[in-house]
Amino acid sequence: MSKIRILNGPLRGREKSLAEKPLTIGRDAEAGIQILDRSASRLNCEIFPVGGMWFVRDLDSKNGTYVNDEKLKDEELLRIGDVIKIGATELVYEGGSAITDDDSSNRIAYNDDPDILSNTLEFRLDELSDISEPTDHGPGKDNAKSLRILYQVGRIVSEQADLPDREARVLDCLIASMPAECALVFRRDLTTGKLMPSVVRTSAPNVQPVISRSIIKKTFTENKALHSANAQDDDRFSRNQSIVMKGIRSVICVPLSVNGKVIGVLYLSRGTGMPGSSGVGHHPAFDQLDLELVSACAIQLGLAQAAAEERRRHKAALNQLITTMIRSLEGIAGVLGTGERCARTCTALAAAIHLDSGSRERLRQAGMLHHFGRLVTQGGKGTNKNLVMLDHIDELESVLPLVRQARERIDGSGPLATNGDDLDTEARVLAVAVAYEDELARAPGAEAKELLELLIADHGLDKNLTQLLMGCHLDGSLYAKS
Repeated sequence: MSKIRILNGPLRGREKSLAEKPLTIGRDAEAGIQILDRSASRLNCEIFPVGGMWFVRDLDSKNGTYVNDEKLKDEELLRIGDVIKIGATELVYEGGSAITDDDSSNRIAYNDDPDILSNTLEFRLDELSDISEPTDHGPGKDNAKSLRILYQVGRIVSEQADLPDREARVLDCLIASMPAECALVFRRDLTTGKLMPSVVRTSAPNVQPVISRSIIKKTFTENKALHSANAQDDDRFSRNQSIVMKGIRSVICVPLSVNGKVIGVLYLSRGTGMPGSSGVGHHPAFDQLDLELVSACAIQLGLAQAAAEERRRHKAALNQLITTMIRSLEGIAGVLGTGERCARTCTALAAAIHLDSGSRERLRQAGMLHHFGRLVTQGGKGTNKNLVMLDHIDELESVLPLVRQARERIDGSGPLATNGDDLDTEARVLAVAVAYEDELARAPGAEAKELLELLIADHGLDKNLTQLLMGCHLDGSLYAKS
């Protein structure tokens, strides 16, 4: 067992055990190890296992990653005592297990005082439109600000990025525009049933969110938008030193709903230490207009979640259909499991080179379908012309061109004689996966390592990818379920 320990900075002494999965390091709250260093990128570097050893690589960070004062140019094997430096922060690679492993939820301080609810206004979402407009603000200025925020949030949630990435950008937008000290999305963990932070954003790296469990629980269970007033200015809270010391000043907490079902909450807080936009004085507590605005943003996030869930179900149904079809054809041809194994190889390679989720899904489907042309001719030398049977499936529009290149080679010796420069990363990944599958079919009793060594020596395949495939074999990721 090995671990990483932070040697200096605000989080000095924190440790993290290295398990089977890669570990990211950066200033993002969702990094495996968060470091509070302005010179660090959100995800600065990654430590990953290969055959029982641990390597480190930079993740295209702005200022780079250093090991023993030498800047990383490629992946590097870690040895006990090696010091990783990111900005001014130093971390050491050591043997043994971490005393306490830290994660996002442990970075959050909770205030469990139920009395805070006595200073909280609550509304059902369908009642928000009946709230009278605040009279102590300039309507024109407030409306312009609200429209600007809603436009920015709408533009973010309409993008094609992964939902967690979009949610993180929405929270960044709210922190900057409201403004707020912290913004969080909580969701119920399906395993434990607890509400856990899934996305965490703060106005500065050294800000530690102080969260009221009472407000979160009430919002979630009663499906009500909650708005707390200034706790420190209320006599009812003067006896509670913890609230004053922790600086809870104003909170907005609204439910996140999908198809009428509450799946989580959106939580914003503004502390006493936040200076006003002019740098003089402090921001006042959130008001009713802020509550309406955040509720509108939560509705958009809920709609984005519903759309993402619908796309997930649609993709799952399509993948199930493809898998069933391929299994049936493979059963007839006597090559059962070939497509799924190739898809698993594609997925492992795509993960190893950090392709996005869209590329991974495309490669998984291409791996399943790589031999479709041969299967429909029952083991004969089928051509890509057989793929026209699938052309009417709109969802496979971006997959079929990739399948048609499944046996192309970077030296131009493939069936279509495609030049290597015309083969993008996805095509090269699929070519390696298909070549490996062909080797397994040719020599079913051979050791995987021997077949992979043949691929590494094959000049018609991308050497970097064949070497990575060997690494996936050694660390076991090649055999993980896709």
